[in-house]
Amino acid sequence: MGAWEGLMMLPSGFAVRVADRFDAALLRDVMLRCWTGTVAANSSAYRETPEDIAREFDAGGAVILLRGEEAVGAGRFHPVPGPVGDARIWVEIKRVGVLKALRKLGLGAPLVLAIETEARARGCVGVQIGVREDQPRLVTFWEALGYVLADDVQLRTVNPLTPPPLTLRKRL
Repeated sequence: MGAWEGLMMLPSGFAVRVADRFDAALLRDVMLRCWTGTVAANSSAYRETPEDIAREFDAGGAVILLRGEEAVGAGRFHPVPGPVGDARIWVEIKRVGVLKALRKLGLGAPLVLAIETEARARGCVGVQIGVREDQPRLVTFWEALGYVLADDVQLRTVNPLTPPPLTLRKRL
């Protein structure tokens, strides 16, 4: 568990742990199980390989949501430029998801808190995210967590097959 273990209120039977490069195949599997049927098939996430994900650990990180021993959600982060004039370390949060059958149980906010806290522990001062334009309901989720819409966010990865995402930012 991370330094944030005591900060989260997860339902009984659930835990979050920091992932590493050896979890790359697990991260891909849980993301596909979370996103298939929810996120459009043209998402760049579906083209990722475990090797692609493992390489992200050179600078980024991830957390995994567990129910017992089963991965039921995850999220990743990677350094990106922050707002203009802020040279400090910021991260892009990406590939966040919880299995469809477990949504509405209050698992999303603690998962995001774990990502934010792990990023902060690594020296990051803020987080940014892109939300697919076909997923506008997610903007409300992120805003409830303190994120604000920002049109100057520079994301590390943008899918050229889709319209530009809505972007949000939060200072840690």
